[in-house]
Amino acid sequence: MLAWLAFFIAFEPNNYFGLKESSNSTAPIGRIRAYEADPGPRVILGDSRMAHFDLNLVEEVSGRPWQNLAFGGASLRETCDLLEYLLDNYPQLEEVVFGVSFYSLSAAYDVDRMSTLQDVLDNPLAYCFNLEYNVNTLTNFTDWLAGRQGGEETGDWVYPDDYTDAEGNVYPLHLQLALYPQSILPRCENFRINESQAQRLYELALRCEEQGVELTVVLPPVADYIMDTVCIPLGIHQKMGEFLVTLEGWSEECGFSLLDYEWTNRPDFDDDTQFYDGLHLDTRYGLPQFTEMLFTQVG
Repeated sequence: MLAWLAFFIAFEPNNYFGLKESSNSTAPIGRIRAYEADPGPRVILGDSRMAHFDLNLVEEVSGRPWQNLAFGGASLRETCDLLEYLLDNYPQLEEVVFGVSFYSLSAAYDVDRMSTLQDVLDNPLAYCFNLEYNVNTLTNFTDWLAGRQGGEETGDWVYPDDYTDAEGNVYPLHLQLALYPQSILPRCENFRINESQAQRLYELALRCEEQGVELTVVLPPVADYIMDTVCIPLGIHQKMGEFLVTLEGWSEECGFSLLDYEWTNRPDFDDDTQFYDGLHLDTRYGLPQFTEMLFTQVG
């Protein structure tokens, strides 16, 4: 048991116990744990589209340091939970960048992992005996043995190799982007806004104003290809247009900034070179440009 515990502590990827200098984990528990150890006044929240900023570049552009608590797959409910947790527990909080999108605003995507996560944060034994974190530890160990590093969402796509599928079909866009709409269609059909969680965002925006926290709500860009193959055919653009009017009204009432790069202020990014897939910018060729664009507007 002691040998297993020593192994677990040595290779668990989230630096839960704070014994390592830092952690590259983008898992929610790793990011929250890092923030708890060194809570700062400025945070980034949201899903995977907000999770991979180069924080050195963010600081250089904005002129002040930030911490990133965004994580892959975060639903609107979970991002609201995190903001509420920060407002409840960290009076030093001054600025929040809060990422949303049509995907996280969808009522069809209402994941709730924060209550379970809180139990693990409060109980080290629950963390050690959690199956998911043990699997993560074994994966981290095997990656360490093999010398593998975390994969970057970037590519220097070569035609026709990266444009041709296993059946020999050649696409006008690299496969990572060309096939991506198929993976998100099930959660985009019959799209409707998650009204209850959108209302929570409004209420949390009011709390931010009351507590003197400067809130910026950001809708990051998506590829034109996603607009053409998913959003417009499914009528998402119309429903999001209506909700944006609501968001603009809330921003005036609650005093937060609204930066919409998804619908009304779409940057002129090239699908095939600056997007890794339809929702995520290429971390080398697209995300740095968006970082400069966004954080010159924040604050």
